[in-house]
Amino acid sequence: MAADEYTDRAYVSRYGAAEFGLQVMRQGSPGDADGPVTAALLHDDDAATQVFSRAADHPGAGKYSVRLSSKETATPGPYVLVWTYTVGGSDEEWRVWLEVGKTAPEYDVLADPMKGIIEQTWNRFSDLFDYATEGPHLQTYIQSNFGRNRLAQLLRIAVGRLNTMAQPYQTYTIDGDGGASFPVAKWGSLLESALYVECLRHLIRSYVEQPEVQSGSGVSRLDRRDYKDRWEEVLAVEEPVLKQQLDVFKISHLGLGTARVLVSGGAYGRYGPTRLPLSEAARPRWLTRFH
Repeated sequence: MAADEYTDRAYVSRYGAAEFGLQVMRQGSPGDADGPVTAALLHDDDAATQVFSRAADHPGAGKYSVRLSSKETATPGPYVLVWTYTVGGSDEEWRVWLEVGKTAPEYDVLADPMKGIIEQTWNRFSDLFDYATEGPHLQTYIQSNFGRNRLAQLLRIAVGRLNTMAQPYQTYTIDGDGGASFPVAKWGSLLESALYVECLRHLIRSYVEQPEVQSGSGVSRLDRRDYKDRWEEVLAVEEPVLKQQLDVFKISHLGLGTARVLVSGGAYGRYGPTRLPLSEAARPRWLTRFH
């Protein structure tokens, strides 16, 4: 068993090339380590087999980075990336826990802001009770492919719904192919909500045929409704949040100028433009150490 099986892990898809970075801070400012910084990738299990150990690249003051090749991410499983270096004559170490998961080509081709949306949405499913490490119970079934690649597919559906659910009609895309890329920097929270709702709908569909055994003194039976019904309850809570965000989003694209609240109400009296924050995933994924 991995030493930190239940810790949050940075995700890399199988055969994906990923870059990670370390920012060293000395007395509150970026500063170099005393010498070269070494990055080593290990299997996170009892054997702790080493995949590689090499000097990290040094792109700037206090900045160090390492890129994992597709060969080094060919085997799914838990890993730990260990940085070792010296600051002020003191030996230091920093660890980053990783998960190499299923091949996810549709996830890999997404721009970093869109991957950030995927990760923020995935976090909402990462503490569910049923699965041993993360995610909904349907992951344990062989025919299930619920993961980042499925979320990347649902992301395209979510953007399509945002384009067409209300006026004005829009042509945003997730990759800029055939239209403008969705404005993640301004409306990232809306897209996260839309993707989350799409995931809930997907789970409801997936649970339709997964039965729960009902044993009794008489005839035992398979109840196929319970999980589906409970996910529908979650969906009923989340859809009104999405509707409120969507109203603001659509109004901001109607070209009406700055909305003002009217004393007597009005068509859009209770709405106004807003900016919704987003914590975007950046590559390389920088970790900052203060010394």
